[in-house]
Amino acid sequence: MSEPVKRRPYRSAARDAKARANRVAILHAATKLFVAQGYPGTSVASIAGEAGVSEDLVYLLFSTKRRLLIEVLNYAVTGEPDSPRVLDQEGPRAVEAETDQRRQIAMFARDIVPRSNAARPIDDVMMSAALVDPEIAEKHRQMHQTRLANLTRFVEWVARNGPLREGLTVEEGAATVWALTGPAMHRMLVDELGWDEDRFVHWVQHTLEATLLPPARHHDT
Repeated sequence: MSEPVKRRPYRSAARDAKARANRVAILHAATKLFVAQGYPGTSVASIAGEAGVSEDLVYLLFSTKRRLLIEVLNYAVTGEPDSPRVLDQEGPRAVEAETDQRRQIAMFARDIVPRSNAARPIDDVMMSAALVDPEIAEKHRQMHQTRLANLTRFVEWVARNGPLREGLTVEEGAATVWALTGPAMHRMLVDELGWDEDRFVHWVQHTLEATLLPPARHHDT
């Protein structure tokens, strides 16, 4: 009996790389146009033209313009075109593995601020679109609830390594982190006051230390 013929995989590595490149090009183009023109003013045809792909390919990869907007926000938050879970990424996993509370908070601040900087413009677009599109409004709400759930995990990681500030629950701590690192705070400090990323990171770090942790003990020398 002859050996079965080994079939070549249908999708080669080169084909996968091309598909990924097309997806990234579409996400970049959609980001640029959504921010510049808003959601209603941006057509799938214009996104395809900006990305250098066919309109059919945009629909094949993302189904609808609404779905593309959601994926653009996911891409801004994660930096990955395939929308991985944030908690599975290297930065959050390193925060979870750290055993010192203050180092955890410093690492968290350095991880979340660049995500906020990248996501803010698209979050604004999505928030505006949500005013006229109930499905986008619901998805926007769900995404921010997911963000709150992720931040609850962060506070749990910190609490695992020592006490939180007296009287502070994990739930209250997570709500505080959610507010301090959210789009509204970013808008006030970065857009209105002109803070750069380093200053915002420093502020998030020290504000969360003061908010989440007991006062540091200073030993006499």
